[in-house]
Amino acid sequence: MEVRQRTLGGRYVLMDELGSGGMSVVWRARDEVLGRAVAVKVLAGRYAADPQWRARIRTEARAAATLSHRNIAQVYDYGESYEGGRSVPYVVMELIHGSTLQQRVKDGVLAPRQVFEICGQVAAALAAAHADGLVHRDIKPANVMVTEDGAKVVDFGIAATVGPVDPDAELLGTPAYLAPERLTGDGVEPASDVYALGVLMYRLLAGESPWSVDSTTQMLTAHVYIEPAPLPQLDGVPPAVTGLVNRMLCKEAAGRPTAADAAAILSWAAEDEEPSVDATVLAPEGVPAPPPGRSRRSLILGGVTAAVVAVAVAGVLPSIGERDDAGAPPAGLPSIPARSATGAPSAGPTVTARPVVAPEQNPDPSVVPSAVVSAVVSAVASGDPSPSAEPVPSAGPESPVPIAGVRTFTSPGGTVEASCDTSGQARLIAWAPKDPYQVERVSAGPALTAAIVFRYVASRIRMTVTCVAGSPTAVTLPI
Repeated sequence: MEVRQRTLGGRYVLMDELGSGGMSVVWRARDEVLGRAVAVKVLAGRYAADPQWRARIRTEARAAATLSHRNIAQVYDYGESYEGGRSVPYVVMELIHGSTLQQRVKDGVLAPRQVFEICGQVAAALAAAHADGLVHRDIKPANVMVTEDGAKVVDFGIAATVGPVDPDAELLGTPAYLAPERLTGDGVEPASDVYALGVLMYRLLAGESPWSVDSTTQMLTAHVYIEPAPLPQLDGVPPAVTGLVNRMLCKEAAGRPTAADAAAILSWAAEDEEPSVDATVLAPEGVPAPPPGRSRRSLILGGVTAAVVAVAVAGVLPSIGERDDAGAPPAGLPSIPARSATGAPSAGPTVTARPVVAPEQNPDPSVVPSAVVSAVVSAVASGDPSPSAEPVPSAGPESPVPIAGVRTFTSPGGTVEASCDTSGQARLIAWAPKDPYQVERVSAGPALTAAIVFRYVASRIRMTVTCVAGSPTAVTLPI
C-alpha cells in the first residue's frame, strides 16, 4: 500500500508497509537527510497514546541501540511525530533484505549445516547482548532474519537487563521457548536465551516440537517438570552439536553453556571442523554430564517411571520444595504423554489430572496466558508433586470470601480490579473500559481463571487474572 508524503520526524518518508502486528506496523521508508532506505516501526492505533506501550517501544530502541554486532539488526533513531494532535512513537532500524527464519522453514527443511550456521550467528548475537548485560527474552524463528549476509536477531521489545525480576511485571514471551526459571519468577539471566535457542535448534534439527502437547498449559508444564531424553543422534549432526543441544536445554540455568560457547561450537560445525571444546564438559563444575543416551533423572509419574519426552534436555527438576518423589507434575496440571528418544509414544501409564485450560490449536502465542502461568508457577511454589488431587471446586454460593488485597491492573483496553479467595481462585471485582474500547465479555469468577475481553472494531484485548501464592496476577494478550 502506497503512502504519499507521510513523513515522520521531518525526515522519514514512509513508502510501503512491510508487515504489521497487533501493536505496531513496520514500514519501508526513506531517510531524506542521509538518503538511505530504512525500516520504521510505528506504534499503531490507540497503543500510541498508551504510556505503557510507548515505554515499551522506547525501551526496545534504547536496548538495541546500545548493541553493535553484525548479527543484530541496528537501531538508528527513535522519535515521536505529532499527527492529528497526538504523538506517534516510532523506531528507525536497519532495513534487512531477507525473510524470517519462520518463513524460511516454511519453504523447506534446512540442512544441518545451515542450522549450525544460522543458529551459530544467533548465538554470537546473544553473546554480544549478554556481554552488555542485556537478555533478549523472546528468541524464536519469527525474531531471526535470514539474509544473504547471514542471520540477524530482531525485536528487542521485551529485552531486560540482567538482575532481579519485578514481581509485579507481566510474563511476556513465547510459551514454546520459555526457560523454566522464567516461569518460576527467578531473575533475568542470559541462560534463558540459551535455553530458547536450544529449543529452536531441536525443532530445526529434529523436524518436530520437543513435546507432544495439546495446550499452552502442557507446554509450560513440560518446561518446568518434564525431564526429556537427550536429542537422538541424527544424520549430519556431529556428537559435539548433539551434546551442545542437550546442555542448552538443561533445566538448571547454571548447567547450560554460555551463548559464546554455543557460537564457537556451531561455527566449527558449520565449517565441518572438529571443535576444540567438548560440548559434554561445558557445564560448570558440580553439574555432571548425563550418561550417553539417558537423561540425568527419570521422570516419575504417579510412582511409575515413564519414558521421557524426546527433547534435548540434560537438566534437573526445580529445587523448590523438592522431595524424593519430585518430578511428577503437581496436582491439577494435565498429564503429558511421554515419548521415547525416537519420538514414539511411551507405553507406560501417565497420570490424568483435571485440565486447567481447554486445548489450543497453537500453543505458541507471543504473550503467555496467565491462567497457564499461574497453574504451573503455583504448583512449583507449593512443592506438591502429588499425582492425585481433588477437582478444583466450581464457583457457588458457598465459595470462600476473598482474602488477598485488591489489585488494579491496566491494559490498553481498560482496567480491572481483582482479588483472590482462600482456595486460590480469582475474582474480578470491578472493571472499566478505556475509550473507545467496550467490554465484550466477562468471566468474573470466582474461578481458577477470571477474564475480561475489551473490544474496539477489530482490536480485542484480553486480560486474564489468576492467583499466584494467594495474590492476583494478570497477563494482557491481544487476540
